[in-house]
Amino acid sequence: MRRTKRTRAATRLAVATVLVGGLLAGCGGTASSSDDGSGRVLRKNDDSTLFERADGMRVELRYRPGRGLTERHRRDGDWSAERFVHRTRTKPCRGITVRAQGELIAAIADFAPYCRDGDPPTENLAVVSGGHDLTEWAAKGTQGSDGWEKVEFGERRVEFEESWASGSSTLTWASGKGFGSKRTRYEPIRAAFIGTWKAEDGSHQLVFAQAGEEQPLLTISTLRGAPCTVEVPVRQVGSTSVETRGEPRVTHGGTRRFCPPKPFETAYELDGDNGSLTLVDFTSSPRKHLMSYKRAR
Repeated sequence: MRRTKRTRAATRLAVATVLVGGLLAGCGGTASSSDDGSGRVLRKNDDSTLFERADGMRVELRYRPGRGLTERHRRDGDWSAERFVHRTRTKPCRGITVRAQGELIAAIADFAPYCRDGDPPTENLAVVSGGHDLTEWAAKGTQGSDGWEKVEFGERRVEFEESWASGSSTLTWASGKGFGSKRTRYEPIRAAFIGTWKAEDGSHQLVFAQAGEEQPLLTISTLRGAPCTVEVPVRQVGSTSVETRGEPRVTHGGTRRFCPPKPFETAYELDGDNGSLTLVDFTSSPRKHLMSYKRAR
């Protein structure tokens, strides 16, 4: 399921530049020094970033379109031979984010077939080098998001983070272990929604469920007429409403009226006074009542 917090690569780059707290210069910008002694960006443009670590080691990360991402480095002498830290035929997005702490260097790069035309990334790359001489590099690509937004350093570890309205993802690199698995945590919906609700006309029912940090899920099933069973992710909106988010998955039959409801136009609103649930069209003014539900006994 794809989340589109931002749908244009230029916007994502601007946000990423702000999030690194002034450590990075913008595209084509001049060098900027950090206050914590972690290093500075010497040059940054759409295709490459040249970064100097606090100990004077310089590293250049560069997109090679249709081939991947490369690095080369030097301290006092000549540049090392350019080598690939990640290979992909997918076209690059704009800009490479680089940060450092001590000897650790971390980078964020993104790829997509039409990223530079405005499409969001389809491959999100996290890169780390933890050695004094930058001879060892680790890279891990993930999918399903608009890309890593933030880098946090710990004791011989690096965390890549992304967040959105209803959840967050984290990818951790640890010295001696490398990259772990991407962990995604979703914000829970209110416990008052959880359970089974039947439509007042007896046509269908709703089942709201959530397990731990997994994405809240709504299952809609018809109770009469043509069969329809649909699963669709939901998220909390305010204190009394949930909305469907993401692509619905039809598991039985075909789609029917309210199975599922129209996305981005409707919400389920909880009435705490009488224990009922209402499906409303929030695009109309005033809000249009579409269906009422009662808890199944």
